[in-house]
Amino acid sequence: MVRPLIPENPAAPMLPSLHQLLVHQPSQRLVWTADLTYWIAGQSPAVVAKNGWDSETGHLQLCRDLGILPYYWYENFWAGSLVFDNVSIQEETFPGGLHRKTWQTPLGSLTEESRFQSESFSQAITRYPVQDREDLQVLLHMLENRQSVPTNLESYPDRRKNWGEYGGLPSLAMPRSPLPALLTEWTGVERGVYLLLDEPGLTSAILDEMERLEQPILEGLTQLAGQIAPDLLLVHFADNLTSEVYTPFFASHMAARYERRLEQLHRAGIRCAVHLDGTLKGLLPKLAAVGIDAIEALTPQPVGDLSLEEVRRLVEDATPPGSRVILWGGLPGAMFAPPFTWEDMQRQVQHVLQAWQGVPFILGTADQLPPDGDIDFVRRISEMVGSL
Repeated sequence: MVRPLIPENPAAPMLPSLHQLLVHQPSQRLVWTADLTYWIAGQSPAVVAKNGWDSETGHLQLCRDLGILPYYWYENFWAGSLVFDNVSIQEETFPGGLHRKTWQTPLGSLTEESRFQSESFSQAITRYPVQDREDLQVLLHMLENRQSVPTNLESYPDRRKNWGEYGGLPSLAMPRSPLPALLTEWTGVERGVYLLLDEPGLTSAILDEMERLEQPILEGLTQLAGQIAPDLLLVHFADNLTSEVYTPFFASHMAARYERRLEQLHRAGIRCAVHLDGTLKGLLPKLAAVGIDAIEALTPQPVGDLSLEEVRRLVEDATPPGSRVILWGGLPGAMFAPPFTWEDMQRQVQHVLQAWQGVPFILGTADQLPPDGDIDFVRRISEMVGSL
């Protein structure tokens, strides 16, 4: 059972400060948020049900009890979904946790296999759908006969109002941008890199088709911005980036696509964040240079590859004149679990506050609190930053 921080709502004052950060104003107080989804998934079903953590309202109450700004909720996360025409999808689950999904098309079929990993409370793809050139052709055919549909937008104004009562902002996300979608959902990294190099024409056509499918979702978001005050409409590029994979391909396959997305969303007054939770060094300056508003889930040392000071310097040096980038993260999720102690975490929080003083930042877990993490650390961090 989580011990409430205080009976009032300690997170509520953070929402105006988040708004100030997004509109390039000095924030009145520190914004502190944590992604609890993975931690909740690792708790027993009985405990989750008892506390209502599997419901949106229960999640908001948990964030209030812990003193964090509610932001992460994945049930209504995606701003669009993709619908295939003339494609039959079959799914089977076998003993031992094997799950098989098959897309059957007039041009051929693609098959994905995945398994639930009880040790890590996660579903892992063990066979990606696209293996070779012929599979790329099937994928391109599927994309050419695919439609995108905006989702979770009609309910967003009411949800934003409800979340505001808990001092929070519900997150919305674009589908993965083309290259991360190709590597994460269809090919895997190693095979995907070989296919990019061996089949440049075919893979480029697939990436172009993926970008085309974004347009109805982008239009839906801009229409939503016209219905509400857009200053607190923050859209995530949920690409789960890491520098060791994407840095060599950013200029050729990602930068222009990001810039086109950002131009359309910024024109509607929408702010944008990108999820970078892997190695940082290669991508940080590139992301800052394209005009992103926030880089979220920044994982520094002692878990990541850069110090907090290096993170700040790389972003500041690359940010175009007249722009600014919000640093978001700083507290590695691994530090909430053994062998790290509360004293280690306390020093990390103090280090973030010192290293990022004077630049816009959101204190956050990077990336998620793990199932074996100490939830009491979250409450104790709230007590630390609440006294500032």
